[in-house]
Amino acid sequence: MNIVMWIHLNNEDSRPLYVQVKEQLMRDILNGSLKPGEELPSIRKLAKEAKTSVITVKRAYHDLELEGYIYTRAGKGSFVKQQNEEEQRIQKVKMFTQKAEELIHFGRTQHLSDEEMKTALLSCFREERGKE
Repeated sequence: MNIVMWIHLNNEDSRPLYVQVKEQLMRDILNGSLKPGEELPSIRKLAKEAKTSVITVKRAYHDLELEGYIYTRAGKGSFVKQQNEEEQRIQKVKMFTQKAEELIHFGRTQHLSDEEMKTALLSCFREERGKE
């Protein structure tokens, strides 16, 4: 098995490293980059690739399993679990909301008004629509 995961850990991020690993794997599961039944790298392999500890990856895998994104078979490895479409949509909205909250927080640190932030977002929507 030669799956290469692209996990980017940011030491300046206030979130713990295991949360960063977990969220990046969740994103890849929800967007279909990681398919149901696909085997994930071993904990040791992913820790080495991400240049982090085995404990960090183990915690991320543990949380993903508890939340129903992956399952583990003793001696076989960890695999992506088939997702319920409604649960997937709920998780996508939840992740989008978290990113939106981060963006709003950033706007506030830059002393932007709510109106300035709304205008900027609407402009982004219009630009995106124009690319279709």
